Amino acid sequence: MPLCPNPYALVPMVPGPTSLHPAALAALAKDYGSGFLEESYLPLYNETCQGIARLLGTSNQVCLMTGEPMVALWGALKSAIRPGETVLCIGTGPFGYWMEGMVQSVGGIPQMVAFPEQSTINLPGYMEQIEQAILKHKPKMISVVHCETPCGTLNPLEELGALKKRLGVPLLYVDAVSSVGGTPVHMDAWNIDFLLTGGQKCLSAPASVTAVGVSPAAWEIARTVGYQGYDALRPFENVGTTGAFPYTPDWSGTAATHAAVNALLAEGPENVFARHARVAARCRAGLEELGISLFPQAGAIASPTVTAAFLPKGKTWPAWQKELRAKGLVITDTVGAYQSKVFRLGHMGTQADDALMEQALGIIASTL
Repeated sequence: MPLCPNPYALVPMVPGPTSLHPAALAALAKDYGSGFLEESYLPLYNETCQGIARLLGTSNQVCLMTGEPMVALWGALKSAIRPGETVLCIGTGPFGYWMEGMVQSVGGIPQMVAFPEQSTINLPGYMEQIEQAILKHKPKMISVVHCETPCGTLNPLEELGALKKRLGVPLLYVDAVSSVGGTPVHMDAWNIDFLLTGGQKCLSAPASVTAVGVSPAAWEIARTVGYQGYDALRPFENVGTTGAFPYTPDWSGTAATHAAVNALLAEGPENVFARHARVAARCRAGLEELGISLFPQAGAIASPTVTAAFLPKGKTWPAWQKELRAKGLVITDTVGAYQSKVFRLGHMGTQADDALMEQALGIIASTL
């Protein structure tokens, strides 16, 4: 049975937001009261946090914030960095590069370690460059993107987390928006302090709720910084016991996320990860069989949740996009320097489906 029996398109393959899981859709069809008044909301909130914590590989506290993941990405940054403090920004794609501007906007000092968009940090010499940058700049925080969605790549984080711990960097901030729920993540084992994710990618939940895993060291720094604002993390530190939310919680979004997470856990995380890996491998092999070149360079780690590839010879964007849409396949190009030159298939969440991928490859083949 398809994971999403009634998708908005014949073959939805956008790398987020993904087609909602049927359990999430069912949860959204119900009416809910006020999270401030009804006693049943707080247990739902806590159960959702606990389920997500399993996917994050953490015993640390997980907080749910109302909004798309950018709320948490900004909130964690503002809660940790004061003007004049240094952040080492590791970039292997647009999202990693954009952290430089984010840090600057809060008065921090970004030190960029930028690698090509077709690469991942496991490539020869990359970790040595990162180590030298840490020793030179002595940052308060390291930022990195786990899955660079625009590039279809996955940065391995175990060695980076060990390096952060060995060199005494206070914080490791990880954007895992497009990886959590689609591939193993080990927040505690990888020494991550802020692990940021959302519902609209691999969880196939609405984009209205985002999750943040916060280490004890990160909470201590957040207390010291004392940032206040809609996206501040500090008000969430004790909310699981007090129920004193800083704003009206999104009950419907929490319920849908709870349902989607429970469905994933019921399938079994290892089974879910295997499904994502299998569909990703079929996607890459199928594209190459059609003569389409994959975007990641040799030796780089391809993501199990999204594939990026160069446009087929003779095709231009958006003309090819319209051609595919007319046949029912919805995909997108990338962002940044390769916009309109690279396209992406989002095989994550409900879209990590064998039959759906065969349909996608068939439609692509029919246009060549």
